[in-house]
Amino acid sequence: MKKFFYNLGTKFQKFMYGRYGIDRLYNILLFAYLIILITALVIGRAVDSRLYSVISLAGLLLILFAFYRVFSKNIEKRRKENAKWMSFENKVKKHFRLLSQKWKCRKTHIFRKCPKCKSVLRLKKIKGKHRVSCPHCNENFEIRVLF
Repeated sequence: MKKFFYNLGTKFQKFMYGRYGIDRLYNILLFAYLIILITALVIGRAVDSRLYSVISLAGLLLILFAFYRVFSKNIEKRRKENAKWMSFENKVKKHFRLLSQKWKCRKTHIFRKCPKCKSVLRLKKIKGKHRVSCPHCNENFEIRVLF
């Protein structure tokens, strides 16, 4: 029995050779499929069977796309898809980190964007007009702190 599972694992490894495999986007698609499946079950029992069918079909298409990506031999295209997803995910994470930082420092600092490079600067909260130099692009600009 042990040899059977070993041989099965070896055969699967040989099958997967040259295929893309699992990445971050696959994990997100799988998670989204589970959420859609649970939603379909809850809505299907509560509302209408046609709505259940539509939501289930959407989930099925999503999981089929996820498996298509895993078994695809077009590795470069799958890498580009994953890179786009990771870029989007990093932008969202960066936004929420900034919101968290703003909330933590709300009593002692203010946050302003540089007019030239649009990077966010954290400045001490001192009342009055101040001349600020952006550390990224060396642009000088004035800010006014009211409180």
